[in-house]
Amino acid sequence: MVTPAARREALGILTGKGLSQRSACRIVGVSRRIGSYEVKQPVKDRAVATRIIEASSRYPRFGYRRIAVMTDQSMGRVWRLWGKLGLSLPRRRPRKRRCGTDIRLPGATKPNSVWTYDFVHDRLANGQTLKLLCVLDEHTRECLAIEVGKSLRNQDVILTLSRLMRIYGKPAFIRSDNGAEFTATAVMTWLRDNNVGPAFIKPGSPWQNGFVESFNGKLRDECLNREWFITRQEAKVLIEKWRQFYNNERPHSALANRTPAQAGLQRLQIQNV
Repeated sequence: MVTPAARREALGILTGKGLSQRSACRIVGVSRRIGSYEVKQPVKDRAVATRIIEASSRYPRFGYRRIAVMTDQSMGRVWRLWGKLGLSLPRRRPRKRRCGTDIRLPGATKPNSVWTYDFVHDRLANGQTLKLLCVLDEHTRECLAIEVGKSLRNQDVILTLSRLMRIYGKPAFIRSDNGAEFTATAVMTWLRDNNVGPAFIKPGSPWQNGFVESFNGKLRDECLNREWFITRQEAKVLIEKWRQFYNNERPHSALANRTPAQAGLQRLQIQNV
């Protein structure tokens, strides 16, 4: 069944090619009243459309689902206006899927059961290197820290974990890849002395550390690719600002559109029991 909107679009194409409105209406098979009818946006949608445009301008990498949560509107209403406003994001190229199956490591069952960490690399505007250490709680999805520096070594890993454990308590396990900073003797000894178990993924299998890999993609897409850092101090300030936004304002679909900070309240309840 051809919708009225499709018929009006066909009329526009035919009249744009030089046909008279009478002839175009006869070809499409509609009344000439439809050809002269102007579709107006309902008054009730104008205010919502304005809020959607403002939110989309502020967070250009968000889709309609997350914008609906942040504007406190229904998914259906935002989806309807999203297409009309031309706000759809370009489709990402699908990733190649591996054949066969993989054995997944056990996931986090409660706050502080499993942390995960990884490095992200970037550059300043002058080409100097920038290295980031991201630490997450797999259960609450909270980003506990993003350490920024020129180079971060095993001692920096230990100092970061020590500081975070004084704030949040000790996790049972810490998941990571097999990078030299994570497998260093100093780091392994420190984890053993603090009764924290290292959980290494299989070499060459980043999908086994999916939580932090997904977070790294969001960090790059929503922060690193949008900013032009002049100095490392500026990078530290802006990245920390984004981390606070990620934890306290950004709704997370895996948390029923709660923020990681809201999910992290469970950590405080557990610690107070």
